[in-house]
Amino acid sequence: MKEGTALIVSLHDLHPASLALVSRQREQLREWGVKEASLLVIPAYHQGPSFCEDPEFCRWVDLQRQQGDELVVHGCFHSREAGAKGLRSWFWTEIYTRREAEFFDLPQTTAGERLRFARGLFAAQGWPTEGFVAPGWLMDSGLPQLLAREGFRYTTRIGGILTLRPVEQWTPARTHCWSTRAGWRRASSLAWNGFLARDSVRNVMRVSLHPSDFVYRPIRSQIERIVKGTLDRGGRPLTYLHYVSS
Repeated sequence: MKEGTALIVSLHDLHPASLALVSRQREQLREWGVKEASLLVIPAYHQGPSFCEDPEFCRWVDLQRQQGDELVVHGCFHSREAGAKGLRSWFWTEIYTRREAEFFDLPQTTAGERLRFARGLFAAQGWPTEGFVAPGWLMDSGLPQLLAREGFRYTTRIGGILTLRPVEQWTPARTHCWSTRAGWRRASSLAWNGFLARDSVRNVMRVSLHPSDFVYRPIRSQIERIVKGTLDRGGRPLTYLHYVSS
């Protein structure tokens, strides 16, 4: 059991096309007191060019690393090619993620190839690959074991953090996250996160941001309240890697 509250802020869906939005989020978070955060980098967004082909993007990411941020492999393409297989699959892949649940039921062989491809891109920039987060936190039941074999140290689900090495350990920790694609989604997100924020006594406070979150003022204001409130109560900003290593 770790003493105090760890505030883990993760910035999802970072790739060259989202850099402008994510960089503004990161600047604002530093102003609020978030000294370190986990940046979830998509290796080749929607089968497009890899991030290695954008020197400006790589320079910005390197700067964040120098300032204490962690880089996390966030899927490989962040898109799903296969069609839905049944009602459950249809909901999670078509409605919940809009065909971005890449690792939801990906065959192990294909998953392994994509993990190695992603790690190769990170290695080409001199970036470590300790953590992996599947798009939408949706993954096949066998993926954690594959991640451990491929050398990853941890992964996360929406409900917690799964340390993979040196021993597997599950830490329950529901994350704050928002959906901005439609008005009803934004309203539901505000209501749910308001309810979730009432539980201020936690070992881990997770806040998961997506590039468009700060575009909507009510959501940005709620995020600010949650982050600042946690820090005011003595919360310590940590990356996922810092947390699982402590």
